[in-house]
Amino acid sequence: MAWLHPILLWTLAAVPFVVGLHVYASLARRRVARTLGDPVLVDRLASGISPRRRRWKGALASLGILLVALSLAGPRFGTRLREVTREGIDLVIALDVSLSMTAEDVAPNRLERARNEIKKMLETLRGDRVGLVVFAGDAFVQAPLTTDYSALRLFLDVADPSLIPTPGTDFSEALRVSLQAFKGPASGGETDDEPRTRALLFVSDGENHVADVDEILGQARAEGVVIFSAGVGESEGVPIPIYRDGRRVDFKKDQSGAVVTTRLEEDALQELAGEGTYFRIARTSSSLSQLTTALERLDRTEFGSEAFEEYDDWFQWPLALGLLLLIVEAAVPDRRRKGDPGPSSAVDRRYAKKVDA
Repeated sequence: MAWLHPILLWTLAAVPFVVGLHVYASLARRRVARTLGDPVLVDRLASGISPRRRRWKGALASLGILLVALSLAGPRFGTRLREVTREGIDLVIALDVSLSMTAEDVAPNRLERARNEIKKMLETLRGDRVGLVVFAGDAFVQAPLTTDYSALRLFLDVADPSLIPTPGTDFSEALRVSLQAFKGPASGGETDDEPRTRALLFVSDGENHVADVDEILGQARAEGVVIFSAGVGESEGVPIPIYRDGRRVDFKKDQSGAVVTTRLEEDALQELAGEGTYFRIARTSSSLSQLTTALERLDRTEFGSEAFEEYDDWFQWPLALGLLLLIVEAAVPDRRRKGDPGPSSAVDRRYAKKVDA
């Protein structure tokens, strides 16, 4: 036996409370009867009330509340094995952590805004396996494919430019490492006989310093990967801040001492999206949440199945019986039926003896 809501077992405390109320009411009635006058006379005047019925009503109310309290906790009996098939797609997010992503044309900066939007997007996924690749002039797998989105959010929190000392932005290297992430241990030993729908999301400001976009798209098509892209930032050029000990101390400068500016390169990202979709993360809006809809249009593949024990819920039986007992308690009067002499004759004899005396 198990409980669906064991925390609600505290409602059982209502049972001794109700029993205590009935006991207190009975003692109070006796105390009041003694203050009214002669106990025998008071018993004769109250002979229409049945103490036995009152006791039965108290028992019915207590038992009814007991059963209702048990039903709230959700009793569960028996177990049976249930098999659930897991379906979804493999999604790798390639997040740009180059120094230009620290630009503050979107608040608080491009990288922080991108991380927040990715976290919101994760909340809308259902059963898809997601991995994380961070890249700049180099790339590596930050988190393998997983359905543990909580762990993935932790990896997102620590993704920053300090992870990759190689400067620049290399989409080609990001794609190469992302394809490795699809084939990693978390892929479950995929073979050619077990094709899975795979999608890659590039999140960047679009400043690709190395690779040819056509080359990247050709590699992705050969691997059967659908590419999406999300651009972060604004099209106006802004400086790249340099921080030290959490404080901005300067802006990035070139060899001649001029301040380097960065802007969102949408054309490169839109071309990179290819057959997929391009999303925009701007200063006051974001369309990345629509990625879930785009992923739903892809064929979902089976990851496997899981068997788990399932209980049968029995809360409805004590609930129905408890409510029935409470209804009966309310319907039964505490007065005797007509023609039922009850103990009135004994009260009369006691009263006659008292008068004779």
